Amino acid sequence: MSLLALAAFAASTLVPAQPTSFETVNLRMTVDSCAFSPSTVRVALAANVFRVTQRLNNCFAAGSPQIADVRLGAVPAGDYRVEVFVTTDPTSSAPVESLSFQVRDPVEIAIFPPPNRPLTDYTGLWLDPRESGWGLSLYQGPTHSVFGLLFVYNASTQPEWYSLQNGRWTSSTTWSANVYRTTGPAYFMGVFDPSQVSYAMAGTATLDFTQAPGQEGRARFTYMINGASVAKTIQRMPL
Repeated sequence: MSLLALAAFAASTLVPAQPTSFETVNLRMTVDSCAFSPSTVRVALAANVFRVTQRLNNCFAAGSPQIADVRLGAVPAGDYRVEVFVTTDPTSSAPVESLSFQVRDPVEIAIFPPPNRPLTDYTGLWLDPRESGWGLSLYQGPTHSVFGLLFVYNASTQPEWYSLQNGRWTSSTTWSANVYRTTGPAYFMGVFDPSQVSYAMAGTATLDFTQAPGQEGRARFTYMINGASVAKTIQRMPL
């Protein structure tokens, strides 16, 4: 096992550097491209300590440096430590690196009554499995903000997409937003001209994630675009 390969693990960082509660945290390592073996990487958590282990490949010469992001997970506020083990023996008690970090709750402005916020993360690709070719992609950030992309067919059966922005939580399970249509230069143009990008409000949308017994994992998606009103029951695509 190359000493150069081991030394490559000595400058790891956490991304983001100051995570908030339930924000995905990654361990960013500089690794030897020959010795690093992604398929052997394992992450375990016990008593607020992340244990990252991986077995090195045997290389005759050091490879070029590469950056490897290893997902630790999303955790509540608290103090944590990461211990990195790079060895042929995964039971070794001597980490080559140890990093401590703190996860904090996001800073919220004191408002009474407090604003609505969700109790879980609805990020994912949502669709009606009986209707192929259209869907809704959602990203929910650590401060509970949501961004959505709706891809559908228009009246001429041609694909169109819209963004859902500037939304707010009206309850812990209901989110409403404006719908925008965006146009811009063709994707195959050599030089992107941002002056050709335009945004126009096209309607509104509401997502209701309220679940009833027997209807778990489903949401009611209603929207109005260019005067046309649509209501769909959607579910998150398992990945």
